[in-house]
Amino acid sequence: MRQLLRSFLNRPIAEDFSFTNHLRLALQSGLYVFVFVSLLNGSFKRFDHLAVSALISVGVVGVVLLANVAIPKLFPAFYTEDRWTVGRHILHTLLVLFLISCSNQLILGLLDAGRPTFGQMYFSVTLIGFFPIMLGVFLTEHRRLKRNLSQAQAINELMHQRGTLSVHPVLPADTKPVEPASEQPTVSTSILLTSESGKERLHLQADQLVYIESVGNYVDVHWLNGAQPQKTVLRSTLKELTDTLRPYPQFFRCHRAFLVNLKAVCQTDGNARGYQLTLTGTDTRIPVSRSYLDAFSEQIAIAQTLD
Repeated sequence: MRQLLRSFLNRPIAEDFSFTNHLRLALQSGLYVFVFVSLLNGSFKRFDHLAVSALISVGVVGVVLLANVAIPKLFPAFYTEDRWTVGRHILHTLLVLFLISCSNQLILGLLDAGRPTFGQMYFSVTLIGFFPIMLGVFLTEHRRLKRNLSQAQAINELMHQRGTLSVHPVLPADTKPVEPASEQPTVSTSILLTSESGKERLHLQADQLVYIESVGNYVDVHWLNGAQPQKTVLRSTLKELTDTLRPYPQFFRCHRAFLVNLKAVCQTDGNARGYQLTLTGTDTRIPVSRSYLDAFSEQIAIAQTLD
């Protein structure tokens, strides 16, 4: 039983930490609370029932937005999309409901509208809000999983039809396009990766490079020497090496910490967070994060029309 519970709590789930999503959730929470409280029987002493409901709802919107935006900035190591699990989401949900209870108590106290004890308030808020929140999370996760599994299957079919990948670069929305050189490098052209100081250099053929991973102030360059996997550590950033490799159409940044050689991709699997890539020459599964899904899918789709 303990193992099942631990497995459930450690189960990874997708979470959107964008401000737009948090604003939408805050407004939805406020509307839900307003409708729910307005439908309750009874009144708040001298105050109009709907007016108090509106004030409580405004407090909920503010608290939810504050909790979902400010707290993750204070504890960035805990609030990361790659490490988000059911257990973490439950803890965060209970914290948000605790803050909502504090807001409700404060508003009712200032209005002298009568209020229960804090324990009663927290119990009521948790009872009203916890299960709808978690149900919404799992329904959203199910939709994402279904969509990503379907798209991953379509991508695999395209790769199997083509046999090999040949793609043009599609850059994420936040990167500036670079004018192509007058003569594009071919796969037989060697590439040069250097450290920030320029003292460390790595000469490779384009097809030798499998993927690059960002690790703190360094990058791990994974490449093949014949059929033997090799790793070279350079003091550099993934952004700098992404800029270096931008003229080469087979390289694609798929995650904040990973850049892959698309010609090394042999399998794509979907999950609620995005995709997991299997590459030739390594046992490491490379994630494609949510913000790169469309660009990745577009490149694979373009590959179907190329020679």
